Amino acid sequence: MSGNMAREQVPLARAIAGSVAAGAAYLAAQAADMRLLGVPTNDLRLLAGMVPGGEGRWRSLGTLIHVTNSVALGIAFTRVRNRVPGRGWRQGLLFALAENLVLGPLFLAIDRWHPAVRAGRLPRYGWGVPMLQQVLRHAAYGAVLGAVLGRRSA
Repeated sequence: MSGNMAREQVPLARAIAGSVAAGAAYLAAQAADMRLLGVPTNDLRLLAGMVPGGEGRWRSLGTLIHVTNSVALGIAFTRVRNRVPGRGWRQGLLFALAENLVLGPLFLAIDRWHPAVRAGRLPRYGWGVPMLQQVLRHAAYGAVLGAVLGRRSA
């Protein structure tokens, strides 16, 4: 592969579209894992609840924050993908799981200060099944992100 191919930038519109598709995969995984595992760790409720007064508008506000986060993370991936091992979906999977590993400890803090978690309206995130749910959701996001925006085989 030539040096120019390795540095090829992803057009912004494609990066946004791929990131939104990956974010949709994350939400599909969330719906499936909540149903299968029986723990209602709804990330849209969690995100909206971080905004004062946002809990009552969790669907719209949570979705807006989720899409924004998905696009920001996807654009970051396109900027560093040449440094992430692998190709295609595997590359996206590795990137998303690394992000999950780095941010995972924040859930211990969320368990202490998030109003809905403290009030029992959302389960605690910093333990077994909810942590597994985060891994599954990030795996879905990453696999789709990499399939759409990751490096192609030579």
